[in-house]
Amino acid sequence: MIPITLSWFVCLYLGIFLAGMLLLWGGYEVIRRYGYDSRGRDHVYCRICSSRYTDSSDADLLHCPVCGSLNERTAGKKV
Repeated sequence: MIPITLSWFVCLYLGIFLAGMLLLWGGYEVIRRYGYDSRGRDHVYCRICSSRYTDSSDADLLHCPVCGSLNERTAGKKV
């Protein structure tokens, strides 16, 4: 058995926990960022009702199927 004091055990446990949380947070941010960018120009977010819809036409201004407002494409990022 390895002799370890309580203070070292708490520091070690806290360091491992924080490192794990940092890795989870960083992984989530990478997935979220590349998830939005990989959707491309087919997905459009409505600025009024916040719904997401797909449209494959080449028009820059599109009508939302839910509320009917005009929306413009924004390179795959949520507006």
